[in-house]
Amino acid sequence: MVDLIATVTLVGISELTPGPGPHEVSRVGERWLQIQLLGEVDRGTRQFRRGVGSYPGLDDPVHFARTEELEAVYPHPSTTHIRVGRLSSSQAVPVALDVNKLVVRHSAVVGSTGSGKTSVVASLLQSFARGHWPAANIVVIDSHGEYGHALSDYASVRSVLGTGATRLHVPYWALPAADILRAFAGSAGGPTTQKSWVSYVADARRTFVSTASWLKLDPSAVTADTPVPFDIREVWLRLDSENRETRQDKPNPSSVCLEKEGNAQTLTPNVYTPHGPGGRPPMQNPQFGVHGSTPELLRLGLLDPRLAFLLEPAGTAEGPDPLVGAVDSWLGGTKPVSVLDFNGVPDDAAELAIGVILKLIFDIAIRTPSGTEGIGRPCPVLIVLEEAHRYIGEDAAPIAREAANKIAREGRKYGVGLMLVTQRPSDLPDTALAQCGTIIALRLTNSSDQSKIRTALPDSVTGLAETLPSLRTGEALISGEALVLPTRALLDRPDPLPMAEDPSLDSWQTGIGTRDVQTSLARWRGIYAQERE
Repeated sequence: MVDLIATVTLVGISELTPGPGPHEVSRVGERWLQIQLLGEVDRGTRQFRRGVGSYPGLDDPVHFARTEELEAVYPHPSTTHIRVGRLSSSQAVPVALDVNKLVVRHSAVVGSTGSGKTSVVASLLQSFARGHWPAANIVVIDSHGEYGHALSDYASVRSVLGTGATRLHVPYWALPAADILRAFAGSAGGPTTQKSWVSYVADARRTFVSTASWLKLDPSAVTADTPVPFDIREVWLRLDSENRETRQDKPNPSSVCLEKEGNAQTLTPNVYTPHGPGGRPPMQNPQFGVHGSTPELLRLGLLDPRLAFLLEPAGTAEGPDPLVGAVDSWLGGTKPVSVLDFNGVPDDAAELAIGVILKLIFDIAIRTPSGTEGIGRPCPVLIVLEEAHRYIGEDAAPIAREAANKIAREGRKYGVGLMLVTQRPSDLPDTALAQCGTIIALRLTNSSDQSKIRTALPDSVTGLAETLPSLRTGEALISGEALVLPTRALLDRPDPLPMAEDPSLDSWQTGIGTRDVQTSLARWRGIYAQERE
């Protein structure tokens, strides 16, 4: 014997609306409802199965599902299922998601600002760390510094503006040459500048490889994009000198009019004798001024404390490999969660750095076979990408967009899962959203965002999807592979809360005082002062 479980899709009264059956059998004033069968519960084992093997007969009784029946439908939290909240319609029934399918088959958490999506993600991560998964491998890309407060007890938290062991490092030399220039100078320069820059970077990388005892590479195989260390300051001095050098004899490089030699390590440029008027010596070198303001912008970028996180680890010829320590810090060491805080970084630089992290983690996972130590199939990684539309959309930096989309397409095969968190799902590529096996949709007020999520949900939840704009804060529609049925749920609140909660207005009710910003200004300027010490 089985009990059939169904969801109501339409209700009406025959006097006002014809019923779904033949009109001649719908008596006036008769109430009716239309349902969609979802599955069946075996009365003996109390196990739920999707799909139905038998259909209801005439005059079979119909009633609202009782708590004990719903508990048979939804798995309880366990070593294979992680609690996310409770049913909106029956709050005694917990809602738990299949961990394997949530992590490896990707997911998306979407909701308008203030709907509670950051709290949902923080609550999930706390449950991982506190529950049956103390050796989890979760990397959170935190664009606004929201998660550190909620996860500090369980996570390694590194910030681009941190100090000492809490500073996040993403070495510039792991980027392709063009992206390095874009990160520090704000653009890749013109064609001539790009050609010179690529040539100088390739030379610098080959020089390092030829002297490094820990690298087993053929220098002739090294390109401008090979991720090995080099000294960017030396390359800057070379580019700047080419842009400003004067000579007694224009075609003769040995006739340079150098008045004072610069210092690459202190970013002090060479001083040349000003060129003479009317073609008289000293003369401009053939490349004089072709790089425009790019060398100076590059120098200022190297001095910018907000970009200092890109300058370490530098790497030495004696070793060891600096990427080993950098990647280990991104993964959080022995902590189950690693929070990488990019708050305070220019958007362009953040996109490039995040692209490097995503690309390296995925490339390492690809090259880690089963049965060995490492990340990927031996130990899956879940990457939580906050503000996902910034890094995976059409306007994102190519290295970030390509890495994120590649993980979305191929990550499951190599043990790299992706959780996209965004308030603008309409800005996500269709292919990325289509790869998400589970969708947690909180309140959405924008019509284009609602439409995007409706198309991603199965046809069987059309009625539920209509509630998207009216969901309460912290309430969501959950659909996909990690849950047995599409569900409307009240999600658990994290403890402690992330820094995404609305600030209190209690201070508005107290006595009027001065708004002292002196300390904040000193701290702001102090960031720059610390870099000069």
